[in-house]
Amino acid sequence: MHIKSVEFKQIYNDMLTQFPPEELKPYERFCEILGKNYKAYEFWEAEPVGYAVIFEDKNYILVDYLAVYKKFHSKGYGGKILDILAEQSGRVCFFELEKPDETKINTLRRIKFYEAHGAKRVDIDYFYPAYDKPLSMDLYYMGSFCPQKNEVLSFVKKFFQVIHSDSPTVDSAFNLISKG
Repeated sequence: MHIKSVEFKQIYNDMLTQFPPEELKPYERFCEILGKNYKAYEFWEAEPVGYAVIFEDKNYILVDYLAVYKKFHSKGYGGKILDILAEQSGRVCFFELEKPDETKINTLRRIKFYEAHGAKRVDIDYFYPAYDKPLSMDLYYMGSFCPQKNEVLSFVKKFFQVIHSDSPTVDSAFNLISKG
């Protein structure tokens, strides 16, 4: 499998079909932040099988969105993409995941998927800077080690400043994380 940079509009059109509207940024917002260590990649075999939208720095990656195109669902491509992101990049990958909730099948399925591929929960109180108020979530990681809390906080601050800078709760979410 190989990685290609592609026109983001293609990926966004698929995101509209695979992610709930409340989990997506407006297209214009993506265009504002793409390129600021925030990138979209498509993963190919003979044709495109999936994509990831990530924030990256020298040592860490935040996987903001990850999806396999519908015709390739349940064929192991999601795990292959995770392997490329986590193992081949040599960096620790982070994922923001909802708290487990027995009433939300997709949430449980998503958590099981990441855990089955080696993701572990970071031992911090994590808050997502949703527009109305910070939302309690979990931060997971994949990699050969979990960074120290101060390193995690430094990386969270970096991606908050790019990805979530338009949220009015970004400062309060970060304050809740750093105090926890």
